[in-house]
Amino acid sequence: MSGKTELKTGKTKARSAIMLAGGRGRRMGMVEKALLKFEGKTILGRLLENLFRVVDEVILSVRDIPQKEKLLPVLEKFPDREIRFCFDSREDAGPLEGIRAGLLESRSEYSFVCAGDMPFVNPEVVDLLFEKADGHDAALPRWEEDRMYEPLHAVYSRKMLLEIEKVFEGGRHSVLTPVFAMKDVVFVEISEIREIDPELRTFANINTVEDLEGMIGSVVGKVEL
Repeated sequence: MSGKTELKTGKTKARSAIMLAGGRGRRMGMVEKALLKFEGKTILGRLLENLFRVVDEVILSVRDIPQKEKLLPVLEKFPDREIRFCFDSREDAGPLEGIRAGLLESRSEYSFVCAGDMPFVNPEVVDLLFEKADGHDAALPRWEEDRMYEPLHAVYSRKMLLEIEKVFEGGRHSVLTPVFAMKDVVFVEISEIREIDPELRTFANINTVEDLEGMIGSVVGKVEL
């Protein structure tokens, strides 16, 4: 950890992060989005650097062993960090299955969940969400204007596991369904998050190479595949 700048969170409880990396990148020609590079770093590497400023462990939710093998070289740059993998046990269940698998693997009461294609996740925003969630069931960012939510950039407690099982039993896969079934969810308004991250880059996700080049091209140029 020498040379790293850690956030002064004052946290005493263990914190985990679950990174949902199981997508197949169909809109990017089936490439592993987590392995896209800019400024010499992969999206996965950038995410890990930021997350480890505020969490004790990161769980990578992946689809299978071959995908795990592709990601392992990036993890070699984090030899002193706690990084584990989890795998889906339900097919075609979307990100909700990744969240379920991650929460089962997590060693903490609270876990930050994010998509694996979000290169600019802001550790100060993550810290805020953990603080808001403490003592509650979850902390979920909410857009004030149209009541839209950011369920793949939120902190959830282990209580969500029971609600996820109920959702699957009902044949549904929506991430928001088990969130709203919990009794004590804290909604964090985007205006408060904007005070930390004025451009809200923490929510940016990459669906195409053009998306990534559009965000950073003026600064770093081409994305490496």
